[in-house]
Amino acid sequence: MSQTAEVIVVGGGIIGSAIAYQLARRGVDVQVLDKGLGPAEGSTGASSSICRCRYTHPEVVRLAYHGRESYGNWQDYTGLSEVRTGLTRTGVLWIMGESKQKVEVDVSKLRAQGVEAEALVPSDLEDMFPAVSACAAPFDLTGEVTHECEPGEAFLYEVESGYVDPSSANQDLLDATRAAGGSITFDARVTEVVTSRETVTGVRTATGVEHSASLVINAAGPWCNQLNAMAGVEHRWTLTPTRIQTVYRPWPADLGSLPTAADGVTGIYFRPESGGQSLLVGSVIAEDEEEVVSDPDSYKRTPDAEFLEMKMAMFHHRIPSLEPRGDLSGIAGLYTINREDVHPILGPVGVDGFWVANGFSGHGFKLAPAIGSMIAQHYTGESIDGDTDVPMSFFAADREPIDVEAMSVLA
Repeated sequence: MSQTAEVIVVGGGIIGSAIAYQLARRGVDVQVLDKGLGPAEGSTGASSSICRCRYTHPEVVRLAYHGRESYGNWQDYTGLSEVRTGLTRTGVLWIMGESKQKVEVDVSKLRAQGVEAEALVPSDLEDMFPAVSACAAPFDLTGEVTHECEPGEAFLYEVESGYVDPSSANQDLLDATRAAGGSITFDARVTEVVTSRETVTGVRTATGVEHSASLVINAAGPWCNQLNAMAGVEHRWTLTPTRIQTVYRPWPADLGSLPTAADGVTGIYFRPESGGQSLLVGSVIAEDEEEVVSDPDSYKRTPDAEFLEMKMAMFHHRIPSLEPRGDLSGIAGLYTINREDVHPILGPVGVDGFWVANGFSGHGFKLAPAIGSMIAQHYTGESIDGDTDVPMSFFAADREPIDVEAMSVLA
């Protein structure tokens, strides 16, 4: 038994579905194959799905901005008559212990790329989000150093940024792909990359079905190394499936609204969840991005007790009026971290008929619509309204590592 398409995308998470949709809307016969039984069973389902734009490089700022605005105009972007989600514009607050000069410089950099940004001072923060402490003094969890709060000089605020529901966005993109003529098959684990005369001609799944195509795109997330090995791919990048933990807890309405925030002072990020009734807390420090998972099908999917305790201590320091009680839960998912520069690799990797979209290092969700645009433009040579202007070559597999200010999710 065999099936044929022009392009096969292996992996139907947010990256694979964004690529497939952008190809399908240009008239490409595209088929998505995913090992899961339904959408968002891999990295996407555990994503914090924060859409922020502050990055080291202007090209990545623009990619994040283009992705954010796709989510912000989600119904128009997908072409669906009804969508399950869209961008909740909470604003994104950066609490990094930075000087006012540094914040103002970065505000200017963001504005130069079209991002709405402001420099806030502590009184602004108190007016906008009274529950959030403006403390920028380092906090010693050991208790050996007495903590004395000291307000930060300034805070960068992305006015229109926020978050999206990741599973719903994934499902919407798959629906949009089908509506544009593409197909999606779940429960289709790829067990072989088929080649002929040193050219990839398709894949074979665990059920024995051969799927033929002119191009296979590896968007398999933490399973990417397995697929690359099947195709005989060799590249310079170290891509590691890495366990990432997040915590959920209730949020009392009487404390007012919360922004989405990157808090480099305490080493956490947080955002509202469930319409503001609860919140999500995770880590922004590199030390929490080091637990490499050898088998992406088998790892602990709940957070560790120590992680819960430490991150909640940091969050309670940031929100001092929050009572230290309430039910805690959480989830652990996987980033696929590019250890050389925490940015993805895209496109050809030296094997004819085979491209990659791997190593997103925690940036994948926010960039996904723009990544799909980059790949579809490069493949078809066609640009349409809403496409990003950043070329796929920026993330080419044969590039030199990109310099970043932080080798973490805050790159």
